[in-house]
Amino acid sequence: MNKTALFGVQEDGEPYINKIGSYAVIYDNRDSRIALIKNDKGNYFLPGGGLENDESLEDCIKRECREEAGLEVNIQKFIGSAKQYFKSPNDHKYYLNEGHFYMCEQLSKQIPLEENNTLLWVKPSVAVKILVHDHHKWAISQLLR
Repeated sequence: MNKTALFGVQEDGEPYINKIGSYAVIYDNRDSRIALIKNDKGNYFLPGGGLENDESLEDCIKRECREEAGLEVNIQKFIGSAKQYFKSPNDHKYYLNEGHFYMCEQLSKQIPLEENNTLLWVKPSVAVKILVHDHHKWAISQLLR
């Protein structure tokens, strides 16, 4: 039985909102870089986000990559799942994010649907230093082992 990796610290007495998300590690073999999203606050994340309605993990990745980065992707393999406790600086609420991570390849690029994000391609060693969430860093390390 696989144990889910867990990151962050659960604050005693705080109510946590469980959030299930799906994230893409898009690795470009030609120049050994990974796609990251930089938001308008200057924070870095893997492309992806929370599930909507009855959406599957795979459909969520495809939608989020299209919205955030303008990328059409092909899901190649499941990397793993990890959870992270964190307090959002936006709404100051506490979250437990259950992230499901997939290796993906870029099929095509369009104009992103969301205007406040920037797509960047960085070396994995840089990505693990600048990503906001530890479970995103973990996914990259799992892929590269």
